[in-house]
Amino acid sequence: MWPRRTCREVTRLVLQNEDRHLAWHERVAVRLHMRICDACPRFRTQVRFMREAMGNWRRYSEGEDDSLK
Repeated sequence: MWPRRTCREVTRLVLQNEDRHLAWHERVAVRLHMRICDACPRFRTQVRFMREAMGNWRRYSEGEDDSLK
């Protein structure tokens, strides 16, 4: 049986997932941890929200830059 991941390890993996594709055993560990933890799924939701907000801001700011030229 695999050792249980801590919240610190899972949040690190959630952030790394933004930059790289996690290995299968990392994805399984994150999914298992998410089933038993209340805080980590909220953290993942916040990360997704921030990524989406930054993408919207980037598209908005690029649109403004184009209209000013």
